[in-house]
Amino acid sequence: MGRMEDIWGKDRLEFKPDRWIDENGALKSVSAYKFPVFQAGPRICLGKEMAFTQMKHVLASVLRRFEIKPAVKVEKPIFVPLLTAHMVGGLNVRIHHRNS
Repeated sequence: MGRMEDIWGKDRLEFKPDRWIDENGALKSVSAYKFPVFQAGPRICLGKEMAFTQMKHVLASVLRRFEIKPAVKVEKPIFVPLLTAHMVGGLNVRIHHRNS
């Protein structure tokens, strides 16, 4: 469902973080039924909020300490739709420690 054209539009495969951010820079409110990774309604995952909090904390910690850049330029990634999405050949990156 995360890549269905009927739900997300023709640009569904493009990396567009702005689709989740409104004109004021705040996160848009999106229906839980649109992307049901954690399910929705009365059977919603009890650990959803904790998972999101942990995800944000880990990402902020990594980005504060390291600079991450692609090792090679990728023109158009080819995604493999399995249980978890990944790119053909992976995404090789170079990681540099930030100078504080």
